[in-house]
Amino acid sequence: MMKISVRMADATDREELKDFYSREGFDFEDLMTKTPPTFSQSETMYIVAQAQDMIVAALRLSIGREPGLGKVGIIQHFEVEDELEETELGPSMLQEAIRIAEDKGLRALDTVVRADRKDVIQLFKDAKFEVDHKEAHLRRKFRKRVFT
Repeated sequence: MMKISVRMADATDREELKDFYSREGFDFEDLMTKTPPTFSQSETMYIVAQAQDMIVAALRLSIGREPGLGKVGIIQHFEVEDELEETELGPSMLQEAIRIAEDKGLRALDTVVRADRKDVIQLFKDAKFEVDHKEAHLRRKFRKRVFT
């Protein structure tokens, strides 16, 4: 079994993060610019899992202030290499995020998960996260126009 270390990413991990998220079907530069919807962030970090010289899991932890609650964090872009999804890597990554949140004195740690991702929801529930509320994402599509 290969040794996997879970740690906070640093500047030297940027290219490996780009490669990892690209393998998962995402553009790292695009993810970097997305702001969590509920608050203005004051601090952003990535937690990574590394095996040999390759990142095999990553998540983004953004910290900010939420009115009426105080300092909160939000976990986004949590991805694990397909071959490692059924291992303890996901829970280890989540525990590292929780440890950092506790060390930084956060009042809450949030995430948003699609309702059809029962496996991911269970991962968070196993780590003592509770469903706070459910939302419906609604969209009205318009037909394409020749001139826009």
